[in-house]
Amino acid sequence: MTVSQKDIARRLGVSVALVSRALSGKAEAIGVSAATVERIRTEAARVGYIPNASARLLRGAPSRTLGVVVLDFEDPFFGPIVGELQRLAHQHGYSLVLGGFEHRQVKPHDVSALLKHRIDGLIILGSETRANWVRPFLVAGLPAARLGHGPAKEKMSAVCVDEEAGLRELIEHLTKLGHRRIGFVAGTGPVHERRLEICRRLLRKFRLSADDRWIAMGGEIAGIDCGRAAAKILLGRHGESPTAIIATSDALALGALRALSEEKIAVPQNISLAGFDDIPLAQNSIPSLTTVRQPLAEMARRVFELATDRTTAGSHRVFDFTPRLIIRESTHRPPDT
Repeated sequence: MTVSQKDIARRLGVSVALVSRALSGKAEAIGVSAATVERIRTEAARVGYIPNASARLLRGAPSRTLGVVVLDFEDPFFGPIVGELQRLAHQHGYSLVLGGFEHRQVKPHDVSALLKHRIDGLIILGSETRANWVRPFLVAGLPAARLGHGPAKEKMSAVCVDEEAGLRELIEHLTKLGHRRIGFVAGTGPVHERRLEICRRLLRKFRLSADDRWIAMGGEIAGIDCGRAAAKILLGRHGESPTAIIATSDALALGALRALSEEKIAVPQNISLAGFDDIPLAQNSIPSLTTVRQPLAEMARRVFELATDRTTAGSHRVFDFTPRLIIRESTHRPPDT
């Protein structure tokens, strides 16, 4: 049976108005003692009181609900972020309503349900170059924030990782080990294409060859199967082979690791391999994966703050976070040094 504020008031012998003020954090403003407020809150917790969202909306109060749109449910990178957002929501008294797409294939009905929930803010997880589906949320004046890169001049803030800093540190690590022939495994899509272009630019700065023969794209769905397919393409080419491979995500790197195992090429004894993101599987693969770690807890906290601050609605700011290179077993000196 649902417990109401009236039930709590009757149990404690106080007014419903006092219970309402204590549970909404407004009792201290009218001089109610801290002991009384604590007694009401303790009783509410004991009987399992849950605020009625419908009643809040009828009073014109915020719903304290955030919409979270995941651009690719199949991408293992997003799971830990949703977990961080859920912890933040619980801590701050919010609820999350989840929507999203499979493999970044946008279908309007996949997110239209969010418009029915009277959400107070919107969080988007993932990068995209076009985001027409977001317009109804922005027109409604909702504060919105994206974890990832969005279209130029997008009317919401973006929380990003400094990919160039992370990839520079990774390439420096490989060159210090003695690698001069570095290949790449990538998927199609804005994230992978951007990281690949950054790597090409960095190779020129390091005066290393950016040979197109050492770059392989694995397909539109940038997961483990994509990484395996791209690595097979790379390994099947004739001529001098790279001594190290950088994958534009950990999922791709894990697929490449499988392809190398199938070809009886040992990592890191015969070839080094590295990824980007530091998903949970990266430290548990055999060998464990050298990768660039995104500070997900800090990034999730910032995107949550932006989506719950109504003053950010319609503004465009970019917040860059610094990643960290995590060196594990999959990188080693090249076999010819």
